[in-house]
Amino acid sequence: MTRPMTIRGLSLIELLIAMALTLFLVLGLATVYFSNEEGSVAQRAEATLDDNVRLAVTLLTTDIRQAGYRWNLSVPTSQLFTIIPDNEADPVAFLATPSNPLIIGTWHGSPAPPYGLAVSFQSDGTLSNCLGQLIPMGSIATDEWKVDVSTDQLECRSRITTVSGNAFGSYVPLVNNVEYMMVRFGIDSLGDGSVTGYVSPSKVVTYSEIQAVEIALLMASGDAALPQGDLGDVLPIPTQKNYNLLGYTLTNWPATPDRYLRVVVVRDIALQNLIPD
Repeated sequence: MTRPMTIRGLSLIELLIAMALTLFLVLGLATVYFSNEEGSVAQRAEATLDDNVRLAVTLLTTDIRQAGYRWNLSVPTSQLFTIIPDNEADPVAFLATPSNPLIIGTWHGSPAPPYGLAVSFQSDGTLSNCLGQLIPMGSIATDEWKVDVSTDQLECRSRITTVSGNAFGSYVPLVNNVEYMMVRFGIDSLGDGSVTGYVSPSKVVTYSEIQAVEIALLMASGDAALPQGDLGDVLPIPTQKNYNLLGYTLTNWPATPDRYLRVVVVRDIALQNLIPD
């Protein structure tokens, strides 16, 4: 006599084991995916930071190297580069000493930095200002650089004139995620044409001593004004650090910890147009 065939399904224990294994595999795949995605976001943020560093350094270096250029050497520097200080409600106020020919000037925040920078030069018809505008032959360009700490942007505005006193245009943001800027001047105290030391702008006696400009920028991979979790996140946890910019220390920066990568970029830029009157 033939025995009937018995059909068995999965037991409850076997079903639970199968579900657990499936869930484990799904979680593993999800972990790999999100890890790769986070790594990709970090790489993009670092690449953006590198691009911003290169752009800021290139723009500042190009402009500063033009400082003091004179197309007409028969006109004294003191007559060409006479700038009237601005009287405007700005977070940082422009300082100009009328007794000093203004080749390089500085901004000074109160009660503490960041600093900014002003650059003046006379065009021979081939030079451009910080905004990329071609300057007519014989005209004077004055470019004023600063960091807007409310937007974390490196900004510049320019005045093109043959008569001092003309108004500046509006500031134009040129580089994002720049949080701080400090400036020191390399001075020649011996009169031999070489830099003997670097001093803060307030320590400069005469602008004719300046041989070089040293700039430090604090730059971030993201915008601190944006909510956390944007594409600037690089570090694994929110972090604060101390940053030294040419002797000025930012303590526990930023005020609210974040995951952005930050670098201090320092460049020493020699002045190329040190032609005496």
